[in-house]
Amino acid sequence: MKRRFSPLGLLLTLTVVALCLALSWWQWQRAGEKRAWLADQAAKARSAPVTLEAALAQADPQHQPVRVRGELDNRRSVLLDNRTHQGVAGYYLLTPLRTGDGRWVLVNRGWLPRGADRRQLPPVPEVNGPVTVNGAVYVPPDNALVLKDTPLPENHWPLRVQKVDFAAIGHRLGVELAPFEIRVAPDQPLGDREPLPRPWQAVTAAISPERHQAYALQWLGLALAALIMYLVALIRRRPRSDR
Repeated sequence: MKRRFSPLGLLLTLTVVALCLALSWWQWQRAGEKRAWLADQAAKARSAPVTLEAALAQADPQHQPVRVRGELDNRRSVLLDNRTHQGVAGYYLLTPLRTGDGRWVLVNRGWLPRGADRRQLPPVPEVNGPVTVNGAVYVPPDNALVLKDTPLPENHWPLRVQKVDFAAIGHRLGVELAPFEIRVAPDQPLGDREPLPRPWQAVTAAISPERHQAYALQWLGLALAALIMYLVALIRRRPRSDR
């Protein structure tokens, strides 16, 4: 029996191939964009430190080195929950700093262990007098995972939070906070105290350029596989002459 050519099969195959090629090209472009972003962030991290005012004026200050001078508000620190260091649960300690010109910014001083009893908050080491903070800007991601937790009373300090909401914390403080934190340089002491552990991560992307390239090759392989399957099916449909 003679089998006829199927236009519908050809149309479906071409649609699948075109879609896979488009997704492959998109992933390849994303790899280039991520590589350029990482290079930009790395160059920014190696640049000279700027003032807080200059960092606030940047459209994307992420990882920008900064140097600020002011006084820490020891009475109203913030404890960022669910931070681990070497397998031990704890907090990141963020203390508001007021600069000489009246600006406010949260300074991430490092990691504090939680202790055996979660209901008992760790003591906040005080730093008195003017200090100069050398660090880098960090803007937390908007999609950070937040675990359900019982809110603390309005007048309870230090404030334990699951996510750093600069507007909400600034409202609680009664000041306008900068929309980012300053992560103190790992080896810098504050005042006469030893530096807290500061396991800051290196500049990375959520999905690396290499991962995007791997996805691009996968989509390209699917396009090639769809085309080969169609050609094999087409060859098998060719009529054979009887011997």
